[in-house]
Amino acid sequence: MDLNSGNSPYSPNDLSDGTIFQLSPSDASSETLRSTQSWKSVTPTALPAGRTPQNISTTHDEPSKKVEKRGRKGHTKSRTGCLNCKRARIKCKENRPSCDYCAHRDLKCEWPDVHIKQMGTVIRRTPPAASVPVNPQTQQPVYSTLDFRLFYHFIQKAYPHYPIGNDSVWTHEIPAIAPKFDFLLNAMLALAASDIYSLQTPDDKGMHLTAMTYRVKSIESLNKAVSAGIESFEKGNAILATCFSLLFQSTLLNEALGDYFMFVRGCISVGIQMGMKRMKFIFTKVFGDEQLESVEDALQAAPLINPDAVARAIRSLEKMGPLCKTKVEIDMYGVLLSMARTLVTSSRDAYMQQRKVYTLFSYEMQQDEFREFVNPENEVCRLLQAHFVAMQLIMTPISKAEWKDRKGAVSGDGDGTTGRWLQNLHSRIPVHLLEYYEWTLWVDAEVQKGKIFNGVYD
Repeated sequence: MDLNSGNSPYSPNDLSDGTIFQLSPSDASSETLRSTQSWKSVTPTALPAGRTPQNISTTHDEPSKKVEKRGRKGHTKSRTGCLNCKRARIKCKENRPSCDYCAHRDLKCEWPDVHIKQMGTVIRRTPPAASVPVNPQTQQPVYSTLDFRLFYHFIQKAYPHYPIGNDSVWTHEIPAIAPKFDFLLNAMLALAASDIYSLQTPDDKGMHLTAMTYRVKSIESLNKAVSAGIESFEKGNAILATCFSLLFQSTLLNEALGDYFMFVRGCISVGIQMGMKRMKFIFTKVFGDEQLESVEDALQAAPLINPDAVARAIRSLEKMGPLCKTKVEIDMYGVLLSMARTLVTSSRDAYMQQRKVYTLFSYEMQQDEFREFVNPENEVCRLLQAHFVAMQLIMTPISKAEWKDRKGAVSGDGDGTTGRWLQNLHSRIPVHLLEYYEWTLWVDAEVQKGKIFNGVYD
């Protein structure tokens, strides 16, 4: 794929061998330089292109008297000569540091900073060492050793497993376009840093700060890019990959459940905009049920979840039913209860019900409804979120089918790390709702013991 279409086929280096400019030999001989002393009153006459003047008429104080002077040898107009030669309208020898004309007259030889080729491409001369330095804002970004380490870790281990079956896209196409979009590159580095930090190695204790720094940079730049609109398929795919990367980083952050919901919704929004503009996706089978083809066998073979854990989930959801009053609360409650009940008979069907939960908050909710759902002051919605997280944790043995062929995986893939969200939700349980959190508190405690998410209960 040619990502540089529209660029001129010429480069500044083309000037070195004269392939763009066919300059005629200079006629700035000593004789010519001497003759220019008497040209102060000469007014050149425009001539057809390619013609050489044979005689130049000059006008003196007596209009009726015409004096013929020997004409000088013609030349091709100098386009790259010094300023003095341009003013004198003579061919510049372009000697450095001073051309013949300026040296002969003891003039200061000055050169223009910008020269324009016939094809319209602007070329800037390399400034001398003593000139003013280039504005730092125009320089290319400088990457550190840490940046390269994080970039490599992303490609090897930390890239998202979603969309399903797109590992090669994450390790080839996405890294190729990342340097063009700082929001994407920063998101990749942020996810890699969070993944390294989650490993809890002594040498990487400061990696959390690094991860958050890149995350903030990515989000700030992403907001500007989204506000500017999606002008190209390449930018659209970069924004989509950024949302996926920040989404998966959210699973490694204690207080990022709201961000997780937001970036899932963002992925759908970007996909819709690209679809309306008929832009091609770099990812294959990114939306819809087509990607399920690659995991169908694994879903069919998935074991049933522990019946006691499922029974507890159903009882907890049924108990909280009367608390749901608004449309948002009732709709979310309905799909969660249906998912829990389906777990009794079929793990695959429960997985399909789980997809309906994502469809609800990512696509079907209006913006004001979504704000209501993620509002931290909404006690019922926080209770629903706790049940959503707990349900995902007990269903991890099923959802592992999504990355069954993954050689390396981000730390948040199936190791119970999203249990951190439960800990955050449980830190603010209202006293009058404590009884409704009994099941989610049990799931939280079991996950911290290294159980449930891996199918272990005893």
